[in-house]
Amino acid sequence: MLGDVVHYTFDATQAQYVRMRGASTGVTQFPGVPDPAAGTTLPAEIVHEYGDGTVDLRVSLRGPGIHFVQNVPQGTAGQQGRWAVAA
Repeated sequence: MLGDVVHYTFDATQAQYVRMRGASTGVTQFPGVPDPAAGTTLPAEIVHEYGDGTVDLRVSLRGPGIHFVQNVPQGTAGQQGRWAVAA
């Protein structure tokens, strides 16, 4: 599973973290591409496994940038704050 690409669905907290980071540094800002909101699903790479379906993810944002999320439990497709196997 390490290195696999999965789907991560943002929850409100993680979406806010991306917005806060972009507003202060401009790292995530890209003309015409909105920041992720709660419910946005994007591809992510598994970078660490805890062994119980919980992983750390490197989420690929639209445009430039990535977002790192720790301790993400596996869930069902579209479940906020969770990852699911890419179909």
